[in-house]
Amino acid sequence: MKVIITTIFAIITIAGNAQISLVPGRSSFEKAWIKNETYQMTWFAIRDTVKFEIGEVDTQILTDKKFVTIVTEVKLKNSKAPWIDTTIADISTLAPIRHTSYNMQRDMVLNFGKIVTGSYNDKLKQQDRLISDTTGTAYFDSNIYPALIAWLPLNEGYKQNIAIYDYNPSGKTGVIKASIENVASGIYESIKSGSRNVWVVTVTDEIGNGKDGFMIYYIDKNDRKLWKQEINAGGRKMIMQRKEL
Repeated sequence: MKVIITTIFAIITIAGNAQISLVPGRSSFEKAWIKNETYQMTWFAIRDTVKFEIGEVDTQILTDKKFVTIVTEVKLKNSKAPWIDTTIADISTLAPIRHTSYNMQRDMVLNFGKIVTGSYNDKLKQQDRLISDTTGTAYFDSNIYPALIAWLPLNEGYKQNIAIYDYNPSGKTGVIKASIENVASGIYESIKSGSRNVWVVTVTDEIGNGKDGFMIYYIDKNDRKLWKQEINAGGRKMIMQRKEL
């Protein structure tokens, strides 16, 4: 009887996770996994089974008593300047505070709250617009959710919708959904650390047009280090792989 009750409870928990979107809060994630960290990922594109390098992504996670700040710098080989995004969130709840994004095509500043304010400068179209977007629910910044995945209580079969805010004039703007579709155990072969037990996390989201795309994260079970990320969209595949310094 105890086994039956436990099994039913697990099924109900998984179903509940799949239906209710996660929002910022002290119990929404496992804070122990958040730590200061700097790492680099090499970005590859796959064409006809051939892998070739297209750039590098540098990530820095900084924490203090009040905030967690994530800075990502994307350096594409054919770009003259990097794409730099900075996200600031409350470290206790991960409620978003501010997101800035600068690149050769556009600059964007978002100040979060019930009303999202900021600015968007389209450098290609030479258009400026002020942002004032009223939201009806709590949310995470779309720029923090890839890191958030590693801070969740991952386990076999875990599923979870995540409420995220994204501003995209050419796609969906507002509170949209990211979904952890599945979590399974796997092995990642590290050059220096050998075989690593990892969580293989399959994720979809509604960023952009949100069609025919999914990502797979390989996250170390021991320290939640991100080893690899696979990006699949419209029949194309890209890989980001951690540099082992």
